[in-house]
Amino acid sequence: MASNELPDKRDRLFALGDDICDGLHTHEAGVGIKQNMEAVVRPALDAARAAEAAYGTAQVARKTASATLTAADTTARGFLLNARKRLSMFFGESYNTEWGAAGWPNNSTGVPGTQDERFNLLNSLNTYLTGTPAHESTDMGVTAAQAATLHTTVSDARTALDQKVTEAGQAKSARDTAEANLRKRLRGVITELDTLLGPDDPLWHAFGLNRPADESTPEAPSFTTATPGGAGILHVDWDDALRADHYRVWIFIVGTDSDFHAEETVTDSDATLSGLPSGSTVRVRVTSVNGAGESAPGPVVEVVVP
Repeated sequence: MASNELPDKRDRLFALGDDICDGLHTHEAGVGIKQNMEAVVRPALDAARAAEAAYGTAQVARKTASATLTAADTTARGFLLNARKRLSMFFGESYNTEWGAAGWPNNSTGVPGTQDERFNLLNSLNTYLTGTPAHESTDMGVTAAQAATLHTTVSDARTALDQKVTEAGQAKSARDTAEANLRKRLRGVITELDTLLGPDDPLWHAFGLNRPADESTPEAPSFTTATPGGAGILHVDWDDALRADHYRVWIFIVGTDSDFHAEETVTDSDATLSGLPSGSTVRVRVTSVNGAGESAPGPVVEVVVP
C-alpha cells in the first residue's frame, strides 16, 4: 500500500505543498475539506518559503561578517609582527618582564595564536605606546594611534559578527517554526482526505499524493559490491530491497561516459557484467524496480576492470 509521508527535504516539501494547494484550490469544495483549506494552507507554505529565504540571507550576512573580521584580524597580525620587531630593539628577543609590561601574553614574544589574544594585545600596546612614545616608530607603523585604530576596527567587526550570528540563529528558529507549521497543515490535509476519499480514488493524484491503494515504490539497496572477474568482467552483488520485483544495474565508465547508464536488468540480487573495457575505472550502482516505479540509486562503488 502506498503511503503519503511528507518528504524530509525542504525543497520537496515545498513542491508537495504547491501540489496540495493547487488541489485544494480546485477540489476542496467538491471533496468537502473543512479544516485545512487553501486559505490556511497556502499562507503556511508562503511563510515557510519566506522564512527559508530569510535564513539564507542571514547565513550570507554571517559569512560576510566573518570575512570582514578575518580581514581585520589579518591586518592586526601584520601590525603585531612589526610591533614585535620594533620592541625587540629595546627588550631583546627573549621574553622578559618588559615584554610582559607591553602586554605580550603566554610568556612568549611570538604573535599570539588566537584572535582573542591578538585583540587584547592591540589594546595593551595602545596603552603601552601612549605611555612610552619613545618606543613608537612612524616608519614601521608602530604607534599608539595605529594600535587604537586597529583595536576599534577589530572590535567593530567582532560586534558585527556576534550580531549576525544571533540574527542567523533567530532566522533558523523562525524557519524551523514555519516549516513545522507547514508540515502540520499538510498532514491535516492528508488526514482529511483519508476520511473523504476512497483508497483508490484518482482525486488523490490531483493533490500530488499517492492513492493509498497503489503499490509503493521499492526501497533502494543499502549496499553494493563489485568484484573483478576475468578480463572485462565484474561480479556485482547487493542486498535484497523491500518491495523490489527486479533490479537495474547502472554503470559509469570514468573518462568515457557523461552519466550512468543501465547495463543489466535482473530479478536476483546479483549480476555479472561482461564486455567492459579492461583497465578502465567503472562506477556501479543499483536501483530497485516494481510496478509503482523505481527507487533512488543505492550506494556507488568504484572498481578497476581486469
